[in-house]
Amino acid sequence: MRTERGPAGGSVVLLAGIVITAALNYGMGVALAWMLPPSAFGSVGMLLNLLLLATSVLAAGFPWALARAVAKAAGPAAAPEVKAQSDSTFRAALVGNVGLGLALAGVFAVVQLGTGAILPGVGVVPTLLAAGAIVLLALGSVLLGALQGARRFDAIGASRVLEIGVKVALALGLVGLVGLGVVGVAVALFAGAAVAAGWAWWSLRDRWPGRGPVARVRAFAAAVPMAVGTTCFGLMGTLDVLLLGGLGHGAGVTVAVVGVYQAAAILARAPFFVGSALSDAVFPFIAGAATPADAHRALMVALRWVPLVLVPLQLVLLVAPGSVLDAVLPGGYDEAAGLARVITVGTAGLIVADMLLKALFARGFANAVAARVPIAVVLQLVALFVLVPRFGAAGAGWSFAVGTWGAALLLGGVYLARFRPSRIRVGTLVRWLLAAGVLTAVLAGAAAAPRPFDLLAVLLALAGYAVLAVSMKLIPESDVAVVRRLVAKPARRG
Repeated sequence: MRTERGPAGGSVVLLAGIVITAALNYGMGVALAWMLPPSAFGSVGMLLNLLLLATSVLAAGFPWALARAVAKAAGPAAAPEVKAQSDSTFRAALVGNVGLGLALAGVFAVVQLGTGAILPGVGVVPTLLAAGAIVLLALGSVLLGALQGARRFDAIGASRVLEIGVKVALALGLVGLVGLGVVGVAVALFAGAAVAAGWAWWSLRDRWPGRGPVARVRAFAAAVPMAVGTTCFGLMGTLDVLLLGGLGHGAGVTVAVVGVYQAAAILARAPFFVGSALSDAVFPFIAGAATPADAHRALMVALRWVPLVLVPLQLVLLVAPGSVLDAVLPGGYDEAAGLARVITVGTAGLIVADMLLKALFARGFANAVAARVPIAVVLQLVALFVLVPRFGAAGAGWSFAVGTWGAALLLGGVYLARFRPSRIRVGTLVRWLLAAGVLTAVLAGAAAAPRPFDLLAVLLALAGYAVLAVSMKLIPESDVAVVRRLVAKPARRG
């Protein structure tokens, strides 16, 4: 848990963790969709999105500022005063973020218990458990920020896997075996947050700052714009679910419709978590790069996998979503296929915007991010108020796409102006378009095939794309060699 890895190793570790957590998260969502009626699943979806929004807020300013400070002090050649400043920043981040978590939890509990407006139909026990989980998320976010700056990606991955593992085991057990419903999910969320924070603390015990001076407010000069940017970014990923029920009454939106939308979102947004793991892995290397050109090269280590891996996965949901949804969701979620298409469009923008946001944060351009991401949130809110009353759940999906692609375009303009990257090679672009075109054509055939041959055709299409990507040298030889070595190890042992 104290291993410090480079960008390639860190990406592999975080990706392995995100694959496990995404699979477990997705499996939990699907299992709960089977166990609960759509109305109860809608309440669970709102609870999950509330904690996701809280995580975005609490992982915003202090943890990112701490990650930068720890990254600068991580090297053996770092001056003693730099390490001392890192320790004082650590203490201040703990005090500030846990204090923020307590404030958010208190406001949420008072409003929810007094009015029930935030989570309709959710009682006292789930409310108090959710408030406690918010405080634990505040602590865990700071600890993960320190681990990221220290390049201890193994510990980050393990903490996330433990959190989702505990959450899934308890949620499925308490809901499926005991029948606790929303209460059981709330217990699972609280326990998962507690285990994750405990593991992160244990992994940092040798770097714990102990008693000493606390950094002054000016040490977190970048934390405020980081908090604004990251909080607004988190809003883009949750507003559609949280506001769908309230704004969609005129279009016939019920809690059950929110549940269908949440089921579609679970699947359509899964690639985002892979992209987020990639951008997290390269963040400390972008921050520590000597020149803007070096920082851009570090970002490209992560960004190149968006068209190579994530876009092909999203093409499946754009072209043949029914083939996947019918295989994993119960009856009653037939409308999720069309919604998954729309949400997938927005997820692509969310992935790009996330990578640009973290790269700009790492290079000290937090003010530029804070000035632009709120504009994207306003665009999304306007779209929600206009589209949801008219088109219901589909309007929420398109509003999500408006916000995410607005953020990607706004941040992309800043990135191009600051880094001035070189142009994409035309030959590489043509080869990728050819491979993606073949994949799309085969997926279109899969969408028209009868069950269960359609799902088999989807798997064959992805396998064929992978072969084309390697043969056309879209994937670097060094990465292919790494995969071959990993595959060869078990064979040699056998």
